[in-house]
Amino acid sequence: MELYLINSLKKDGFDTIITLLDYQTQISRCLKSIRMSPDTTRKLLIDTILCSGMNEYRFIETTLNEDGTINLNHYNYVTVNNDVLEKANEILKYQPAFLRNSVLPESQIKKIAQN
Repeated sequence: MELYLINSLKKDGFDTIITLLDYQTQISRCLKSIRMSPDTTRKLLIDTILCSGMNEYRFIETTLNEDGTINLNHYNYVTVNNDVLEKANEILKYQPAFLRNSVLPESQIKKIAQN
């Protein structure tokens, strides 16, 4: 089973967005398993909506370490602009099984699926 999706973002200074899919896996454990090229990604955005809900902890901004692992020592919870939010919701829209098996209430699942 997939634990996350990685997509190019190129919006608002972010190079990449990682969408966490499995709400049962601890966020830090999932993030520790990801390896990416530090040459092509400077700033990344992590979408935790399926794990933490639609709140101020949804988006995490961070960078990669030199070895391609996610820097879990320096990160910030951020609010994103509408372009980034639309892209994040579009990614989720095509993951209906994960939406249904998330912490989101039915009303929020419908809102994402209909946009």
